[in-house]
Amino acid sequence: MSTVELKNKLREKIEKLNENAILEQLLAIIELESMKTTPFKIPEEHKREIEAGLKQIRKGETISHDEVMSKYKEWD
Repeated sequence: MSTVELKNKLREKIEKLNENAILEQLLAIIELESMKTTPFKIPEEHKREIEAGLKQIRKGETISHDEVMSKYKEWD
């Protein structure tokens, strides 16, 4: 189906809708799409923290999920 055909089909369906909630959701989707700007950029501070974490992984400075969960249970 071409873009023109899709738009026409959407117009027809929208014209028949009487549910405000659905119309509001459709509008929110369209507005969200039109708000797209530049891609999200990770702040330099976050990049440094990520790199520090990756360095810890390379050095073997990690703990298992089970260890984390057992420590978490101690906090309850």
